[in-house]
Order: sequence, then C-alpha cells, then structure tokens
Amino acid sequence: MTLRTRKSQHDPRDGEVRARPRSGLFRSWRSVVFTAADDDRRRRRGSDGVRLAFALLALACCLLIIRYNSRIDRAIIQVIYPAPWSITWLITVVYEAGSLGVICVVAAVAVIARRWAAARDIALSAAVAAAASGVLVALLGARGGRPAGVEIGGYLLSFPVLRIALFMAVATAALPYLARGVQRLIETFIVLVALATAVGGHGLPVNVAGSLAIGWGATAVIRLVFGSPLGLPSVDEVRLLLRELGVGASHLRLAPRQVWGVAQYRATETGPDGSAGSQLSIDVYGRDAADAKLLTKAGRFVFYRDSGPTFTLTRLQQVEHEAYLMLRAGRAGADVPELVDAEVAGPARDALIVCRLPGGPALADAADTDVSDAALDDLYSQLLSLRRARITHGALSGDTLLADRAAGTVVVTGFRNASSNASDEQLDRDMAGAMAATGVLVGAERAADAAARSLPQPVMQGALRQLHRPALDSALRRSVAGHPELLADLRQRAAEAAQVELPTLAEPRRVSWPTLLMVIGTLVGGWALIGVLLDVSRSFDTVVGADWLWVIVALLLAQLAYVASAVESVGSVTEPLPFGRVLGVEVGNAFSALAGGTAAVFATRVRFLQQQGYPASMALSSGAIMTAVSSVTTVLLLVICLPFAWGSIHLDEVQSLSGDSKLVWLILSAVVLAALAAGLLLAVPRLRRAAADKARPKLSEIVGSFKEIARSPGKLALLVGGAVGRELLIAMSLSVSLRAFDDHLRLPVIIVVIRLAGLVGGASPSPGGMGVVEAGLILGLTAAGVTEADATAAVFVQRLFTSYLPPVWGWASLAWMRKREYL
Repeated sequence: MTLRTRKSQHDPRDGEVRARPRSGLFRSWRSVVFTAADDDRRRRRGSDGVRLAFALLALACCLLIIRYNSRIDRAIIQVIYPAPWSITWLITVVYEAGSLGVICVVAAVAVIARRWAAARDIALSAAVAAAASGVLVALLGARGGRPAGVEIGGYLLSFPVLRIALFMAVATAALPYLARGVQRLIETFIVLVALATAVGGHGLPVNVAGSLAIGWGATAVIRLVFGSPLGLPSVDEVRLLLRELGVGASHLRLAPRQVWGVAQYRATETGPDGSAGSQLSIDVYGRDAADAKLLTKAGRFVFYRDSGPTFTLTRLQQVEHEAYLMLRAGRAGADVPELVDAEVAGPARDALIVCRLPGGPALADAADTDVSDAALDDLYSQLLSLRRARITHGALSGDTLLADRAAGTVVVTGFRNASSNASDEQLDRDMAGAMAATGVLVGAERAADAAARSLPQPVMQGALRQLHRPALDSALRRSVAGHPELLADLRQRAAEAAQVELPTLAEPRRVSWPTLLMVIGTLVGGWALIGVLLDVSRSFDTVVGADWLWVIVALLLAQLAYVASAVESVGSVTEPLPFGRVLGVEVGNAFSALAGGTAAVFATRVRFLQQQGYPASMALSSGAIMTAVSSVTTVLLLVICLPFAWGSIHLDEVQSLSGDSKLVWLILSAVVLAALAAGLLLAVPRLRRAAADKARPKLSEIVGSFKEIARSPGKLALLVGGAVGRELLIAMSLSVSLRAFDDHLRLPVIIVVIRLAGLVGGASPSPGGMGVVEAGLILGLTAAGVTEADATAAVFVQRLFTSYLPPVWGWASLAWMRKREYL
C-alpha cells in the first residue's frame, strides 16, 4: 500500500509540518486569563466524588489529630515560628494579598468577563465552605476541638481558619476556567498562602490543612451538583483556528468519544467555492496536553514495565511526533489518513493535527457487515508491515481503526502513542489489540480465523501472550468490558486455528493496584501488630498468670470454628461432599487467607469443588453463596446483639488510649467516608446503572443457586447453621480467653466488639486485617469495661489460636491435599 496523496489548497508542500507566526486571533485579555468560553458542556465526573471523599478523609484526620495529638503542631511550629523579623512584612503581604486579594480579583474578573458559570461556581463554592466552617466553629467552639489545658503560644486555636477555607474554595472553583499560566499562578498562591498563614501565626498547621480540605471539598460538591466543565475548546474557537491554518471546514462537531489531553473534532472539508469535500479529523492539544502526557508517562512508569511512547515536552513536539510516525507508517505500507496540517495556532498556541479520513465509520460504530474477511486480512498485512519497520501504534482500538467501505479495507488512525524502534512486546500488543478490536465487532470466531490466516505462528504466539485486559489500550478495555468471555474465547479459538500451543499470559504491569494496596496494608498491619505485641510484652505478667485450662478451651473452640466452616461448605452445594476433605480445605484456607486474602480463599474453594467433579459454574456459585450467607449472617447477628450490648460499650471512656486505638478511629472514619463517597457516586445515574448492570447477573445467579439449595432443608440447615456456628465459636473463644484472666463479658457484647473490629480489619488491606483487628478488639473490650492489660492479653490469646498459629497447619493441610490431587 502507498500513502495517500495529501494536498492542501493553501500550500502545495505535501505533509509538511510548519510553524506560522502568531496572529492577532483572540488577543483580548479574556483569552489570556480564561480558557475556551464554552461552559455549557459539563459532565459529572466520578473523580469529583473521589476528591470529595479525600477531602472528607483529610478533614477527619485533621479533626482526630486536633483532638488527640497536638504534638504534630508543636513540632512544626518549633521550626517555622516565629519568622525572622526582616521578612514579617513579606509574610503579611502574602497572607493578605494572596487570600483576600485572590478572592476579590478572581470573582471580579469572572463577572467582568461575563463568565457566569465560573462566577456561579465560585460563589456557591464559597457559600458551601462558609456554611461548613460555621457549623464546625459552632460544634468545636473557640478552642477548635482541642482538649482543655492545651495552649500553643502565639496561635489562634479556632478551627477552621475561615479565610483559608474561602480562599481555597474560590481558587479551586476558578481553576478549570483559567488559562494554563493563570492556573499555575493561582496554584503557587495556594502554597504560599498556606505557608504564610502557618508561619505568621494566623492558624496552626493542622488547622490550615483542614481548612484547605474544606475549601477543596466544597468545590467538589458544587461540581457534583452542576457538573465539571469539560475544558475543551469551543466549536467556534476551533473553526477560527482552522481558518488561521487555511483549512476550510463545515459541520464542525465534537467526536463522540474523547481522550484525555486532546480534544477531538470531526468536520467536512470545504473548498474555496464552498463545495463539500472529505471528512476531517482535527485533534487539538490545548492547555491540558502537557499535564496529561506527563501524568500518563509517570503512571505507566510506576505501574507498567513499558512506560509508553517517547515523552514530548511541548504541544508542537507532540503533533510533530504524531505526524512523523503517521508518515512513516504510510511509507511502510499501512493505510493511514491524509495529513493536511500539523502546527500551532491561536494566542494560546494550541497545537493541531488535521487529517482527511476515508468515508467510513470507526470499528466501534460499525456493523460486522461493514468489514469483510478480506479487510481483516488486509489489516493484519498492514500491521505486519509496521512490524517489519519496528513501528508500534500503541493505542489500537475500535476508535482508531476505520472501515473504508469504498476501498474495502481498514485505515489505521490516531498515532499519538506511536513509537519507532519498538520492542517485540510492544509489537505483540498491537497484534493483540487488533484481535480484540475486531473480535468485539465481528465475534471471536471470525477474528480468530482472520488472525490465524494472516499471522505466522511465532507472531501469533506473541499476540496470544498479550491478549488480556492489562495489555490493551484503555479505550479497548472499555469496549471488551461488555464482552466478559470474549478474550478467553478468542485466545482459545486463535490457538486452535493457528495450531499453536496456548501460551502463558504475559504480565505487562510492574505492580498492580491490589499488590500495592496489599503492600501498604501489610505495613499498616505490621505497624499495628508490633504495637499490640509491645503491649503484650508490657502485660507479660498478666499473660503468665492466665488460667491455662481456659486457654486450652479457647484453643479447642478456635479450631472448632473450622469444623463449622466445613459444615457450611458442605451445605453450599446440592450434591454430597467428603467431609474430611472439606475440613482440610477450610483448615488450609487459614494459610490462603494470610497469603492472598479473600480472593485466595475463594479460589481455593472453587478449585477444590472442580477437582471433586463439580462444573465451574456450580463451583463459582458455591463460593458466592458462602460469601453471601456469611455476610448476611454477620449483619443479622450484629443487629440482634446490638440492642443487648448498647449500654455496655462506652467509647468516651477510652479517650486516653494512644497509638493503635487512634489507628482504629482513623480506619473507621475511612470506612464511613468510603460509604458516603460510594453513595455520592451512585447518585450519578450513569454510574448507578453501570453498577446495577454489573451486579444484576451475579445476584441472579446466586439467588438461583440458593433456591436449589433451599429445596433441601438439610442442606439449608447445614449452610446457615455452619455460618452461625462459626461466628458463635469465634466469639466464645474470645469469651473464654477473657475468663482465663478473670474477666467476663456477655456474649452479645463480645459479638458486637468482634464484628466492629472485623469491619475495621476488612477495610484495611493488610492480610487478614492482622494488627488492625487486634487494635480494634482491644479498643472495644476496653470500652466495655475490661482493663487494658487484660484486654491485650485476652486478644493475644484468642488471635494466637485463630490467626497466628492456624496458617502453620493450614500450609501442611494444603500440601497434603495437593499431594493427593484434591486441589
């Protein structure tokens, strides 16, 4: 194939990337201060809900620090206060001008420029911040919630600092509407004003941080209500930019799907006489392009082995890079769009790349009849040509592959992530992306047959190693999300059609989010566990003085909990199971839970049932039923026991506790805030529908399987009885552990303490909640009237027999079952 001819009516030079002198377009002060004046296009973003959740979490942390630990503030002000006399005037100027000055100037400029949406967001954000600050001042009083007797000389203790909360709300509300340079100026002022407030004695450091969180959260609330501006250039602005480049266009419109960092438009080219011509694609790299590129590069470097395409410092470099790779791809034999122009224009120096497109839809919008088998074969021929030239596209998806109906082929577009001198892994990912994109359109069978016809066996094996979600482009991952079985089916069919062995999937990620959370959780849990063990060492005399008969009873009760879990597992399937093997699995899961958490426990149970002859669907349903019944049982026991335990737990009596108890409060606050954030996210109709669509099939499957089990009263009794028995046995093991130290609590109180500690431990990503659960149990028992020394010793004994020692014989059980091929 050859590169299509690219002719511009204003410049005969084919495909040249040129820089024009800056024109007088948009030279008004509004274009210098503000970004594009298209404020009507807004969207509620899930990221705003995340920002609100983080703001609430930060506020909760600040309140806890203010209440329980003033040492942080004291340590900081010893360094920064008082400031040298020679710069006190500068600190005062920054504080006054940076806070009140920015508030007044930003609000006034928004009104003068008639940016009414910006003015509305600024005013409402300030009002929400003021209201939240007023409520907190009324609740916390003049001391800002600090205990009586705490004095920090030279500082006002009141919380929040109203001026800082208002300043942060106004600044963050205005940021999306401001030009990049003004944004950077405002962000600099935020840092300087926060420092000046603390250094100048106007607010303690933690109070300042909490006030900033209030202002940030107020802006997030307004954006969730009214939506966030998309930050894209308006259609009129893009039309003027095209006119500056000498490109005539009509019917200019936004592309249906956008990519972060670039605004994509479609238009119809017009000649000098106004006649309609080809379809145009216009990609505009505006103020967010550099940030998007930097963050994407940094994120890929941290989480992926391949950090992506070459990093470009400027917008012009980006379009030059994209145009260069597209031209090289065309010369290598790929069918690519015609390059019309690639340069910068306008006072904001936005970079544009304009291309002529064939007369056909993107594969994401096409029907399977739009792409013939010959076109699929031709696509793989193009990719093999790019492979020989060592050029990788980097972002193949249904949006970047177009069906050219007239030529009967597929055109490759969107070379923004392309790279030259690519590695074999990058080239294999391109092949995998083409297989997945065509599979979404024409189905796994046709896509697999086309790949098997066109690709040599070594190339096919490399593509199959990369054919899973982590290796695909983000747009393609969203496309295959609606076809959960597609990739596995496509891999199997392609391997059979090409007569190659199905290879092991490659892992493109350097570190995954679950792994990262597990590492962080392990550190948090380890820190908490060390604190508990230190408390145990201080209570060594108490531990030694235990009644060892009760300790032995606690050991027996803790192990009987695994028997109850085995009973529950037997009841989760309709057919009989050998109880001894099931018990071995449940004991082995003590090690699985420590090594891989809940997912490992679930996988072990499913694997065991499959080895016993159960189909995969029934094995999965059994695990889901056990999880669902356990959750329901836990909630019901908590609801039943809570009224009996309500008057026995007095959290206000444990305020003097330090260290680990504060960690528990922090995690409980995070749980509440996460629940609130989830509720806010589900308030967005699109996210609510997506969650319902995802949960409905699984819920229907669980309900159907449960109905099958419910037809057998014996199985139902085993299922529910095993779940209830396990919870009661664990509670009884803690009860007799207390008996070993001459303490006693009623069983409902113990169940409530265990469930709340389990909630805290479940929120921590540490394996089994280790360390965090112990801290929660000690806090709960102390609140119920047990001395701290006895609570620490009893929790150590109970957790020794339920969490610390069981993984040892759990590992032995798993090894035995693997040897017998039960797993």
